Amino acid sequence: MPYALRILLPLALATAGCAELSALGLGVQHPAGPSRAIPPTVQVSLPQLRRAPNLLALAAYYCPQILDNPIARMGCSVTLGPPPPPEQLAFEFGLTITAKNPNDIPIPALDILLALTLFQGQEAEGLGALCVSLCGQADPSCTGAPRPGACTSSQQDIRRIEDFAARIPGLLAGLVSGQTSLEQELRKSTIAARGDLRLDLAFRLGVEQMLRIVQKVARRFTEGLLKGQELALDIPVAAQGTVFVELPVVGRLGVGFGPLQTSWRIDRMMQQLQQAVR
Repeated sequence: MPYALRILLPLALATAGCAELSALGLGVQHPAGPSRAIPPTVQVSLPQLRRAPNLLALAAYYCPQILDNPIARMGCSVTLGPPPPPEQLAFEFGLTITAKNPNDIPIPALDILLALTLFQGQEAEGLGALCVSLCGQADPSCTGAPRPGACTSSQQDIRRIEDFAARIPGLLAGLVSGQTSLEQELRKSTIAARGDLRLDLAFRLGVEQMLRIVQKVARRFTEGLLKGQELALDIPVAAQGTVFVELPVVGRLGVGFGPLQTSWRIDRMMQQLQQAVR
């Protein structure tokens, strides 16, 4: 090598940028392969009560069960009306989930884990949890039933279905049709590149499970209504969970949300809440 080149080459290498070094084959060599995708962001609305009995119907149902005085029990039907059958005391709620994809490639959405706590920190506290698997457009039977391995992950910083072992079986009883058809919502299983995915999901609470929880606070409003008092029942609600997606290179990954806290108010004479679209 000429003497001048031996002098100038170290100086050139010291001042050269990455592009120049790569052109010479002297830079840091990165292995070929797909780049690591960024997890989507998830926003979830507060759970909104969409169907519920009014307080008078609940009091009429509980009155013969919780009053110890047989003479007072005789006044239950006269004052509150006959006890309605349990199937008329159903509770349903809904929420929306929006996932935003910051990547230039579409991201498959796999599962949604939702946990709901009622009366948190009180004697009547009840926890329910449900795993929902989304479906592809070509899936002939799309019900939301969890697939094997759904709602779980090796991650330690997210909520998994096994983290809710204390849940009441059947409290979160399943999905129902909300503002749109259930099957239509469950088939929204891909977050478009640089796009959003919005799910409107509605859930039903197990009637027997919900009635057992509310019974723990029923004496106050039942006795109050028997005395002619204007009362309401406020049910504290906290929702949390995880949206599971499939990222290139990374694989299955969960994005958590919540806890989201709100309250459901049951009034004495309110019209029974009912979904406009069933």
